[in-house]
Amino acid sequence: MLRKIPFTSILKKATLVTLSSSTALGVGIESHIYSNKVSSALENINAQKEEKGLSGDFTLRSNQLVEDVGEVVGNQYWGDLNLEYNDGSEQVSEKKVSMSARANDQEALMFSVPEAYIKYNWSDSSLTVGRSLLEWGYIDAVWGFGKINNRKNFDFFEPGHEGLTGVAYSKSAPGMRFTIFGSLLYVPELNPGQDYNEDKGTIACNNPWCRPQSSTAPLEDGKEVPVFYTIDYPEITDVVLRYSAGANVELDVGPTTLEFFGIRKPENQLSVAAEYYYDIDAGDKGTAFVDVTPQVYYHDVMGANIKFKLGDYITAYGGGLSITPNTYPDGIDPSIVYTGLKPKKKREDYLGGGLFYQGAKFKASGHYVARVSDYDLDNDLLVEYPRWNQAFNFKISSVLTRKLSVDFDYKYDMLTEDRLTMFSASYIVSRNMLASGGVNMIGTTDDVESFWSDFSNNDSVYGALKVRF
Repeated sequence: MLRKIPFTSILKKATLVTLSSSTALGVGIESHIYSNKVSSALENINAQKEEKGLSGDFTLRSNQLVEDVGEVVGNQYWGDLNLEYNDGSEQVSEKKVSMSARANDQEALMFSVPEAYIKYNWSDSSLTVGRSLLEWGYIDAVWGFGKINNRKNFDFFEPGHEGLTGVAYSKSAPGMRFTIFGSLLYVPELNPGQDYNEDKGTIACNNPWCRPQSSTAPLEDGKEVPVFYTIDYPEITDVVLRYSAGANVELDVGPTTLEFFGIRKPENQLSVAAEYYYDIDAGDKGTAFVDVTPQVYYHDVMGANIKFKLGDYITAYGGGLSITPNTYPDGIDPSIVYTGLKPKKKREDYLGGGLFYQGAKFKASGHYVARVSDYDLDNDLLVEYPRWNQAFNFKISSVLTRKLSVDFDYKYDMLTEDRLTMFSASYIVSRNMLASGGVNMIGTTDDVESFWSDFSNNDSVYGALKVRF
């Protein structure tokens, strides 16, 4: 016997997560934004040129130097491996490949290829083929929104960046530069992953950054019944064969640079729709069945930036970012009435700005972002919570001695009162070895549900050792 059951709140999480199969600037602004490592505890504090050939590093880190901290699934300890190949050429062609992997205490593996491209240079033009970063949109990069480039997403404290796979053509002229990008291949973000047991119909977390799925659902009489999940995986070709197209124009006016960009592309994460029903005859108490279907949504990303130098060491920027999503997944006829649950998409508009200072031994930056589009934290059900609403960020990085450095990074959302705090100290043990220790903390309030609410226990007091090779 089948009947519908009212567990929309339980399924909200199911419609908001990405269900992926898991085994198991110089002084310029770009170098600050896209490195995303100003506060990294494991950043090598020696200023080194990009090495020619193959290089890499391996890190072991424990997050439990203090009792009862770091006990979230997959957060006790992990190992990182980063590899990079660069041919060092600055002539006709350049080649670069970078790969990263992380394995945690749950034996869960996350993998990322941030860049893998060949770049051809001639005269005042260049053609990049492969996976590369589109350095458009300062707000998107600084705050980790993931609307243009993908994110590595090993760690939400520092989500990192992955490039897009396609072809980018750039041309420079006196006082201006423009870039066009096109692709017929879509590679969504795959991290953080989850464990799906097809036989048991369960979805479990194997790392601290996935949202756990409910194993039970409430009935109208208050009873709880088990939930059995079925994932209808699409064919790989139905996902990856998607187009993207965009353009970027930069204008130089004295010390000021103006930038305008726009791109139409699939969202960097898959969305999911869900059908659900209750079978009273399945199991001892009956069973709630949830059929989940991953789907691809397109969105249009538009924006503008202004960057200007205030001196030899200070750079300021301001900008706007607008994201207009399709309200129906690609390939679905909007006239069809959907009987289950599907994620709701809302337009997002952000304004922000910031200031960088970069000296020889001291770096600092401050950033602000505000979501200016409508969003109702209480009533916008099935709309993904914004990562940041009205927030500021302050970072400092200082070399205290030849071998010792410290980093501090603080983010605060004035609307939801979410707080991210990172502090680390690093010591160069030898030419190729770096020891680090630090604290990462997430603060939330019980009165407001937000993006960070599910991760409030992902704190760590850690020690790490990084070896370069």
